[in-house]
Amino acid sequence: MTEKLTSKFVETVNAPGLVWDSDPRARGFGLRTHETGRKSFFINYRLGGRERRHTIGGYPTWSLEAARQEAKRLRQLVDQGRDPAQEKRERREAPTVQDLIDRYIADHLPKKAANGREKDELKVLAEIGGHLDKNRKAADVHFGDIEAMHRAITESGRPVRANRIVAVASKMFSLALKPRAGEDKPWRDHAQGNPCKGIERNPETAKEHFFSPAELAAVSDALAAYDGSATGGEAYRGSAADCIRLIMLTGCRPSEARLATWDQFDAEPGFWKKPAATTKQRKDHKLAIGAAVVELIGRCRKRRKPDAHYVFPGQKPGEPLKQLWHCWHFVQNHAGLGRGARIYDLRHTHASIGAGAGLSLPIIGKLLGHTQSRTTQRYAHLADDPVREAAERIGAVISGAGKPGAKVIGIKD
Repeated sequence: MTEKLTSKFVETVNAPGLVWDSDPRARGFGLRTHETGRKSFFINYRLGGRERRHTIGGYPTWSLEAARQEAKRLRQLVDQGRDPAQEKRERREAPTVQDLIDRYIADHLPKKAANGREKDELKVLAEIGGHLDKNRKAADVHFGDIEAMHRAITESGRPVRANRIVAVASKMFSLALKPRAGEDKPWRDHAQGNPCKGIERNPETAKEHFFSPAELAAVSDALAAYDGSATGGEAYRGSAADCIRLIMLTGCRPSEARLATWDQFDAEPGFWKKPAATTKQRKDHKLAIGAAVVELIGRCRKRRKPDAHYVFPGQKPGEPLKQLWHCWHFVQNHAGLGRGARIYDLRHTHASIGAGAGLSLPIIGKLLGHTQSRTTQRYAHLADDPVREAAERIGAVISGAGKPGAKVIGIKD
């Protein structure tokens, strides 16, 4: 049925069916009256040899004039080769923020399993979903939303946490710029880009603590005293305490120690061959080990079951040690270190001792498995300490020359 659509006609018509507007300026525009009495405006068009129908909206939410103007706009899109019905369907089915979170968990989070941060990142993802609205379309999130989230978390008294959350969100939205396996379109158009790009992060002060010799001795005593009664008894006690000892002696990352296997130490005597899957840089790292480490690994081998795969097994058979915090909390209290002392500080201390002994920064970087020299530069000031101390001692002797009680040094040609 074709009819000149007027406001009065639209309001009074009640017979179910389609009515096409006779106005030639809005080709394909019409009104549909449903069996239930509900009315909606639509536009029909042909594209690629196929006839398609796009629903504009229901009456009276859409007035006749507004719907007719929208039909004209859609007709222009069709003339440009676009498909309004397909775009609307894609829009309706477009991934949400929650879909993007689920994709991050499935595609990226397993890569974090080695460093034990997956539980914390799940909390971060939940907070992102709360701030951005998990039901919102991922393509609708913009820079202002991320900035507002970062500001809100900062103002809640967690400036460093705000930076971490934006970092995770940035990785999330970088995934959205790529099609998933089996899909031909990304979840966000490249023109939209990553909404986290350009967010000004809060300043952070590096929390580095270097244990003194007395503190290291206290840590060793605490590890010897740890009985692991709260976390599974003797088996866990030996595993967790020995794992921390290995971190102290090698300066390795905690995740590298937890995932260490016997074959990594057996492959070449005198070396620990860490595979790329367990290192932060995802590169193999061959680390020379000293007598103290060889002795520790030997003691561990005697304690473990012959068929054990991991040097530091966890509470569940066949699995590696998952966490060290139970043991470390005991060490903090027993050694009087306070809650601010971290297991990772053992790695920094290992490097500081090397710098204090006069080792060069490249050597220290090699020991720690750094691939970028700038990463090792944080220890540059420590490497200067022995030289500074020597200069002070020599200067004191020279400045005191001729004074009562001063030492006299001879200078040979």
